[in-house]
Amino acid sequence: MADPRYTEARQDALAACATQADVRAALARQHIAVTGGTGFLGTWIAELVAAMNDQYNLGITLDLYARNIAEWQQKYPHLATRLDIRLRSQDVRSSFEFAKNTNYVIHAAGIPNNRVHASDPLRVFQTTVSGIANALEAASQLDGLRRFVNVSSCLVAGPPQRPGPLKEADAFPLPAGLLHTVYADAKRAAEMTAAIFRSQYRMPVSTVRPFTLTGAYQELDRPWAINSFLRDVLTGSEIRIHGDGSARRSYLYGADAAWWTLAALAKGVDGEVYNLGSATPVTHNELVRLIGEQVSPKPRVVLNTAPNRQQQDDDLYPDISFTVRRLGVSETCPLEQTVEKAYRWFAAPQTIQTHAN
Repeated sequence: MADPRYTEARQDALAACATQADVRAALARQHIAVTGGTGFLGTWIAELVAAMNDQYNLGITLDLYARNIAEWQQKYPHLATRLDIRLRSQDVRSSFEFAKNTNYVIHAAGIPNNRVHASDPLRVFQTTVSGIANALEAASQLDGLRRFVNVSSCLVAGPPQRPGPLKEADAFPLPAGLLHTVYADAKRAAEMTAAIFRSQYRMPVSTVRPFTLTGAYQELDRPWAINSFLRDVLTGSEIRIHGDGSARRSYLYGADAAWWTLAALAKGVDGEVYNLGSATPVTHNELVRLIGEQVSPKPRVVLNTAPNRQQQDDDLYPDISFTVRRLGVSETCPLEQTVEKAYRWFAAPQTIQTHAN
């Protein structure tokens, strides 16, 4: 029997792309390459391509480049066995080539997991900086390249020193030479590399900067607040919040994040940067309340589990007015539904395992 989670993901993908026929038309019968293709964003892009081909007969073909393709094939056979999606084993730290018929490139290879930032910063830096240089060099050899989209990070702006949303032009001091900022520094270098190729080789390059993304195809062990809170609820543990719960984040559902990235392929402008995230901020306290509504009894919440942590404004969410204006996109999954969908995605395997035992 088909996993009902994949049926829902297909419906979400179709909802995300429903209103932008112009983007669908631009992508029709094109060949797209995605580095880091087996990650969260790449998997959702695969889901969207599959959905659009089946629903609209667009004839898009997709190459997913990644280091470890075997695990992805086993986890998502409904995508891996399709003829319009091809997996290519490739570590972007080494030079490589894209298929000659590639029209669009999404460079999403990276290591956002901050546990790896601490344990293997060299791999993080090399994957990010050497990776984009190799991807840009490969793309520069394509005769039919229409756009290269660099998937960067909201962290390139540096730690916000004021409350409120971040615009694409915002920038705050980022001290040099600190290992805990290796990912942000590497992403800044990657954006500079993209700018160099755009200027020197006239490559059609745009950038998207993701904020927090969630929902189906996410991994529960990723060290982000919403994942930690969901894991605590699913294991029956108390929810532990390091601060007073006033930190604000926003959560963009994966189907929307992937569609906005595809819209950047079709409608992006050379050199422009687009924030990729939800415009709806939510405090950690409010997020915990929303997660708690999914279960009974309600989870116990413990605040200030890091008592020596200095309390300060802690906002990290985007102003998406420029993205909406340029790309014509919108959020199709509001916050409450995003939280509910994320909970059900993570809870389903637990339920299956419990019944099996």
